[in-house]
Amino acid sequence: MVRLVLYDLIIVGGGPAGLAAAVYARKRLLNTLVLTLDIGGQVLQTEKIDNYPGYLEKSGMGLAAAFEAQAKEYGAEFILAEATRIEKEGDAFKVHTSAGDFESKAVIVTGGRQPRRLCVPGEDRFFGRGVNLSLRCNADRIKGKVVAVVGGGNTALQRSELLSGFAARVYLIHRRDCFRGDELTLVRLRSIPNVEFLLNTVITEMRGGDALESVILKNTATGEERELRVDEVFLDIGRDIKLDYVRHLVATDAAGKIITDKSGRTSCEGLFAAGDITDTPYAQVIIAAGQGATAALTAYSYIKKRPGEICY
Repeated sequence: MVRLVLYDLIIVGGGPAGLAAAVYARKRLLNTLVLTLDIGGQVLQTEKIDNYPGYLEKSGMGLAAAFEAQAKEYGAEFILAEATRIEKEGDAFKVHTSAGDFESKAVIVTGGRQPRRLCVPGEDRFFGRGVNLSLRCNADRIKGKVVAVVGGGNTALQRSELLSGFAARVYLIHRRDCFRGDELTLVRLRSIPNVEFLLNTVITEMRGGDALESVILKNTATGEERELRVDEVFLDIGRDIKLDYVRHLVATDAAGKIITDKSGRTSCEGLFAAGDITDTPYAQVIIAAGQGATAALTAYSYIKKRPGEICY
């Protein structure tokens, strides 16, 4: 039987938390493997990053590329794979993935969120034919069309602002009467003439022929329904936590997020967590990156306390 390579650290997830953890782990000379389906995570869906210090008015894809380049420059190894289960075997971990099994002395979990869907009639039928989850789209395909953005956070606000530059009209649909996003972005958005706010409103159905043609709207305050003709709908209603691969090892809160201390420790010794999948109250790139760095430093301290480890 061939023995697997024993890494010092395996990082699950390639978003800002995972990439920052990789940088800090390699700075401490930990033999580090990053397992992820994509490099960048949710930040890839953000066209404009305007709240990351030192990175003003640039794309999420560009920020992800900068993170990746730095982690690889320091020697982090990347394998594109989905983690399916993590097992603790003695004082080591085995990570089962779609690309095989990997072993390590410690693990940092940062990945496990998937875009939320409306789950209304017609949504699946028109997915990719008018219903979109990803921000990255062909501007020429949207130019002159009527689009709707669903959501109330920063991503929905920024998407609406971006689309207003080439769509004929943008409807921002939100189920409440106030937003979770930044006030500054909201002020800019309210000044754009081809953006219309539809508050206290939800989509109950999507209709069309070969592609999406309209949506049925319901006012949550009055119950009134009406049909709105649109060419494209973009869903920015958050992400669901999907942690089946590690939930058996860690304590989670009522929302299904991993409970950590301020240093990134979980209830499982040697397993750490960072980013939006933890019980932190804020989903921000800079916070996720900071948590990833913290978790990596904590993991380093944990590993170097093991018998026989060399402390540089």
